[in-house]
Amino acid sequence: MLGNRNKSVNLELLHEECELNYNRLRRIMGKTYEVGYSTSYLVDEFSEGGVSLKVIEVTKYTSLVRITAPSSCPAWLTDIDLKVRVYHDAKMAEVVEWCRDRTIPFVLSESSGMQSRDEKWQWNVFLSELLSYGSRSSLAKIETSN
Repeated sequence: MLGNRNKSVNLELLHEECELNYNRLRRIMGKTYEVGYSTSYLVDEFSEGGVSLKVIEVTKYTSLVRITAPSSCPAWLTDIDLKVRVYHDAKMAEVVEWCRDRTIPFVLSESSGMQSRDEKWQWNVFLSELLSYGSRSSLAKIETSN
């Protein structure tokens, strides 16, 4: 599905990915979703700052988590900066914004030069890889604060 840009995104697969991301996020953050709660993981000995997760907003049924990771190289690669909406009632987590730049629509009606039609799917798959890698490969939990 990732290789074929003409296909539309399968909503069922996207929901399944969001459910898996919710579980991955819970393994890293635990059950605490209070504004200001943060945790960071160092993923390798050469990493400068690791991956940081911070709860920046809480509503009745959702939380907004900001995930950041500074890029160490190459120089042209920007820092990772995602906002993830956690739906506690639906037990789902989805990327809603990336690189402080823009929100991500479910499906683009027209493909532009900078985006693909399945952009939301790609960012949620990226989130799953980032969370999975952090869970598997983290050397140490370097900070948890409230």
